[in-house]
Formats: sequence, C-alpha cells, structure tokens
Amino acid sequence: MHSHLLSLALIASFIVIANQCAATDSSTSPTTTTVATTTVVTTTTPTTTAVTTDCTTCTADLIGIVTGNDGDNTPTSTIGVDANNCATITYVCERNPVVATDVVLITYYSDSQNPTDVGTADGLGTANVQLTCVDGHWENGGIEINDIECQIIE
Repeated sequence: MHSHLLSLALIASFIVIANQCAATDSSTSPTTTTVATTTVVTTTTPTTTAVTTDCTTCTADLIGIVTGNDGDNTPTSTIGVDANNCATITYVCERNPVVATDVVLITYYSDSQNPTDVGTADGLGTANVQLTCVDGHWENGGIEINDIECQIIE
C-alpha cells in the first residue's frame, strides 16, 4: 500500500514538471501550476497470539508398562517439572538391590508409529528415560509415547 501511495505522488510530480515544459509558443509565458499532494502513510502492527500448550496435565496412568517378556521388570517412575514448568516423568529400570553387571534396557513404544518401538535407553546396573508432557500426552524426541518396557538381562 505504501508503494502505491509513493507511486501516485511521483506521477503527480512528473505531470507538474511536464506541464511546465510543454510550452511550445515562445510568445506566451510559461504558466506555472502548483499541485498540492498529500501522502498518507499507514503503519500496521502485526498482532501476535501466544500459543499455549497443555503440558501440565499428564499423569503416570497414560503410560502402559509392558510385561510378559524374558527379563521384564517393573520400572519405577517419578513425576517432576522441567525448566518450562511442564510435567516430566522419569522411568528407572534396575534390579533391587542393584547388580552392577546387569545389562538393563528400557524400550519405549508409540501407538502412532510403525514399528511401535521408537527408542531405547540402556545401561549397566540401571537405565532411565525421561518423557515430557506435550499437549496432554507424554513425548520423547517429539514422538508420543504410550508404553514402557524394562528388561534386565543377567
């Protein structure tokens, strides 16, 4: 819109100059015409809308615990809060008491992915994984997580 107004003002100025130069008869004096132009500048300020996400309502019961496979063990979980005040849940997989030589594997699953096993965390003696609440569901690496499996391999 600003460029249209500027173009209009420039065209009006050229017409005035052209009229001044258009005198072809030397017996007449050139006539000076003054044209008043007004330039209107409009400034638009963009509006921003804060997008809020539901990152505080996730509960432990949103995650299923997979059992029934060799070495399956029930992990412990702790709900916390991250730096953005969003809920987190940390799953820890280990034998009680901890055996330092155990190979421990946590597999996490997503119903929305194929294959459904979307990640693992492993360690000797213990392994853990942290999920973050995003839009009312738990995520890890941007993928919704529905189930956790804890396996201890002796």
